[in-house]
Amino acid sequence: YDLIVIKTLERVSKNYYYIIRGVNLMATSPSHQLGELIGDFFEFSIIQYLGPIITKGYYLDYRHPRPARGNKREVIGIDYNGNKHKLDIVVEKGGSETVKGTPKAFIEMAWRRYVKHSKNKVQEIAGAILPLIETHAKDMPFYAAVLAGEFTENSLVQLRSQGFYVLYFNYDEICSLFDRVGLSIRWEENTSEADLQKIVTKFQSFDERQFARLRKYFFAMYDSQLKGLAKELCDSLDTTITEIVVIPIHGTATILESVSDAVKFVLEYDEDGRAPILRYEITVRYSSGDEYTMKCANKTKAVQFLNQYS
Repeated sequence: YDLIVIKTLERVSKNYYYIIRGVNLMATSPSHQLGELIGDFFEFSIIQYLGPIITKGYYLDYRHPRPARGNKREVIGIDYNGNKHKLDIVVEKGGSETVKGTPKAFIEMAWRRYVKHSKNKVQEIAGAILPLIETHAKDMPFYAAVLAGEFTENSLVQLRSQGFYVLYFNYDEICSLFDRVGLSIRWEENTSEADLQKIVTKFQSFDERQFARLRKYFFAMYDSQLKGLAKELCDSLDTTITEIVVIPIHGTATILESVSDAVKFVLEYDEDGRAPILRYEITVRYSSGDEYTMKCANKTKAVQFLNQYS
C-alpha cells in the first residue's frame, strides 16, 4: 500500500471502532444492535478490501466526518428531483477529503436476519440508487448491492434485472464465519433479549486482533466473489470515451474522436443555406460498449453538454 492507502485504512479503522463501541449502543433492542454490528463489520470489510484497488484520481467515500461534506458523517446523494438519499459507499472521480468529485460507483450494503424483511430492503436500495444512476447517467456509474443474511432469490433477481451487480453471503455461511472466531451469531425470533445481549457484549469486546482474524477468514471464504466485485468496479472506472457522434438533425452523422473535436465541429458547423436546425443529437460511446445520447436544442446547449466531459 502507498501512504495514501495506509492513511485511508487507518481512518476507516478508527471510524469503525467508533461505530462498534459507540453508535450501536443507541439501538433500541439487542437484536437491532446485533444486526447493526454485523452489518457494520461487512461494510468495513468491503471498504478495506476495495480501498487498496482504488486507483489514483479516484476517492472512496463512506460514513465518516469529511470536510468536503461540511464534516458530516453521512454520505448523501441528491437526485434530479432534489431528493436526498443516504448512501453506504461511493467512489468519486477527482474527489478527495476536501473536494467532492463525480460519482462513478455506488455500493450499498445490507444485512437482514429474516427473509420477510428482504423484499422491503431490496426496494429501499433500488429506490435510493436508481434515481441517482439516472441523475448521473452521462457518467455511466457502476452500482452494486452487497447483501448478507436471509434474502429470497426473487429479491436478488429483482436487483440484477435493474442493473445491479449483486454479491450475496447467505446466513448459514455467515454464521459459520463468525463461529471460527468463537462468536455464535445464530438467533431466532424466540431468542431471549438476555441471550442476544450476551452476543452483543461479546461482539463489542472484540479487539483488533480478533477482527483481523475475522476479516482474514471472510476474505478467504469469499475470495472469488470479492475478486469479481473488484474486477467489475475497476473495469467500470477504467471505461473511457471511444468516440462521440454528433448529428445535426437536418444533416448527416459525423463521428469524432475527442470532446475538443466535437466542440470544434459544433462551433464551426455552417447552418446557413440549410433548413432550420431542429437540434443536435450527440451520442457519447464508451469502451465498455455503453453509450449515452443527449438531444440539444441549439449550439449553446450542445457545447455545454460536451464540455461536461472535458
